[in-house]
Amino acid sequence: MRVSTAQMYQVPADAVGSGSAAMAREIGRIASGRGIDAVSQDVAAVSQSSRLTQVKARTEVHAGNLSELDMRYAEADLSLSAIGDALLRMGEALARSRNGALASDAQNALSTGLRLDAAAIQAELTRRDSQARPIFSQGVADADHPALEVRPGQTMSSEVTLEGSAETTLAGLIGQDWVLDLASSTDAQRGQAAQQIEALRAAVLDARGSVGTRWSLVATYQDANQGVADAAVAARSSLVDTDLAQAASSLATYSAQLQAARSMFGRIESTSLFDLIR
Repeated sequence: MRVSTAQMYQVPADAVGSGSAAMAREIGRIASGRGIDAVSQDVAAVSQSSRLTQVKARTEVHAGNLSELDMRYAEADLSLSAIGDALLRMGEALARSRNGALASDAQNALSTGLRLDAAAIQAELTRRDSQARPIFSQGVADADHPALEVRPGQTMSSEVTLEGSAETTLAGLIGQDWVLDLASSTDAQRGQAAQQIEALRAAVLDARGSVGTRWSLVATYQDANQGVADAAVAARSSLVDTDLAQAASSLATYSAQLQAARSMFGRIESTSLFDLIR
């Protein structure tokens, strides 16, 4: 068999080359964080990773919709609370105004308070959210009050309404003459207005209850959506991201093998074929 010095050099040289390549590959995996660089390395893992990426993207859409609903319901609850408080004050003022012994200056003070509360209610009925959209939809689902997807195949309404004709009644009520001047209204008119106010307060409470129920669901869905997003990220990471502990262990092994190959190559390089066949 023919033996040459070149053949003796080739074995450790190949070991040095493959060891260097293996180390470079592990260093690249650690630096990039990617355990799979090409589909051909693991077709199934890459395919599943793609599906998990889509799941994560969907949760981001749902998170945005839930955040918007959370904001809208919070602002609606605040507005309904302000309307309810104003109606309560108006009802109390009307009850006091029916006291026949009430002095004119006291009656004027009550009228002033009624006008201020009426103005406050009117402002709330036309109030807009932080994105300049009307809070109350008046029972119409339009571009300002769309249904938003919060889970796969499930939507929630962003509409906020007062039941029945409450908004119309409320708008008409605060424009009546007794609001401007109690002295010009009759006791019967004030009594009728007080009854309307109680009915409207009940409608406002119902609306707050509806908003509160949906608002509570938003918080529940937000937690569930975050759980799905975290699970998708973790599952995808286990499929395609670098296992740092394993990569570090492999890097140490390849480093030791490379050092051994270089040491062997150094010893062979310092000899010749004649030294080996003496």
